[in-house]
Amino acid sequence: PFSARSSPNIVFEGDSTLHAFTGDITNLAVVVFCDTNSTGAAVLNTRLEIAPKQLTTHHEKRDKNMYVMFKPDKFPKLIAVVTNAPLALAKLNPTAAAGTDGTLPMQLTFCGITKEVSAKTMNQKPHTDGWEFDLQADISLKVFKLEPPSVLFGAISVDDKVVVKAHVLVKKDASK
Repeated sequence: PFSARSSPNIVFEGDSTLHAFTGDITNLAVVVFCDTNSTGAAVLNTRLEIAPKQLTTHHEKRDKNMYVMFKPDKFPKLIAVVTNAPLALAKLNPTAAAGTDGTLPMQLTFCGITKEVSAKTMNQKPHTDGWEFDLQADISLKVFKLEPPSVLFGAISVDDKVVVKAHVLVKKDASK
């Protein structure tokens, strides 16, 4: 068995009428399990629950507006789930050719709306006890019916697409 950890944080990037912005997700332990399904194929599984206030752009006013968008009083968690995702589809293994990109299907739940999102796996390379790779997902705010904050009567607004990126290190679980 292998486990994976995101190192150090998951980051997100967006754009607005005025300027681009970046942020990260703090205090999040990411553990991904690599299991074998009934046909013997390797699959990935994980579940992440993130409180909206774990997201930060390091800009107090922008963060406050972002938290309002996620309605944390009604929906206290943003959820990401990977269930039985084929390792072969993600093209993640210690011996795969460098430069081979794959996909990792996941379900995201924001404000009570769950959607399938396909994340891209890339830049994978061998590591001492496993391998590492980058993960990127483009997320549409409209798909989740999220209304990003705007100012000056809509003259300054956030674009629909937010890009989420993580660098993941996969290591053999020494406890097994």
